[in-house]
Amino acid sequence: MTESAADLVAVAMDYPFDRPGHSYLFADGEALALADGSESGLDDVLQQKGAAPMHARTAVLAYGANSAPSRLWRKFSAQAQSAVFPVLNARLHDFDIVYACHYSSYGALPATPAPSPGTVVDIAVTYLDRGQLVRMHETELPSQNYVFGRLDGLTLEIGELGGMDAVHSYWSRHGSFAANGGPLALSAIVAEGRRFAVAAQVQAQSRARDQLAPGRDLHEFVAEHAADPVLRRVRSLALGATARLFDYPHCEIIAD
Repeated sequence: MTESAADLVAVAMDYPFDRPGHSYLFADGEALALADGSESGLDDVLQQKGAAPMHARTAVLAYGANSAPSRLWRKFSAQAQSAVFPVLNARLHDFDIVYACHYSSYGALPATPAPSPGTVVDIAVTYLDRGQLVRMHETELPSQNYVFGRLDGLTLEIGELGGMDAVHSYWSRHGSFAANGGPLALSAIVAEGRRFAVAAQVQAQSRARDQLAPGRDLHEFVAEHAADPVLRRVRSLALGATARLFDYPHCEIIAD
């Protein structure tokens, strides 16, 4: 395997990337710790940065790479405007975060939420202003892998902001990767009361390889679809043969 191919595999296998264990203010690539996570405290720090207040922002679940500062910077670094927004730790009840039934643009099996009664999963919530939400759509929707919408009827606890019963989110239009008949939860994401089997990225990729190209060297398998968008789409469609679609009655798709 060439060095460039090895680099592609390393990025794919690193998903969902390093995420702080605390709420933070994303400020042009930096993850700044928040001394006060109340709405007034967040408004104060946003005002200091010349950014829009909380009431002018949309709360969006961030359960994978969208809570990792390094990946957020890749999304927002080319923007003319400064990118400043809160990324707040949260706990979502009766859901888990599982592997989606498609490959990301860099070859990872990314995440998607899945209903899971009794499970409480640690995630984050980003608070995006209008321009930031447009930019996030530009990075999530053109691939036709995710949809964006609203989830209602939730039990969602967001740090010092307290509880919410509705939030916006992206979720996979292809559903979850159902290895051995059921979804696979991400081992990198902490949860209580899990009902699904758990796997690291390398294990999930191995199961997908066993389904699509049995016997193929795993790193070569990942390097192939990380480098080739056509093959990536073909393999994503093939994974869909055993997908479990997103089955939550209290959702509304807003953009796809």
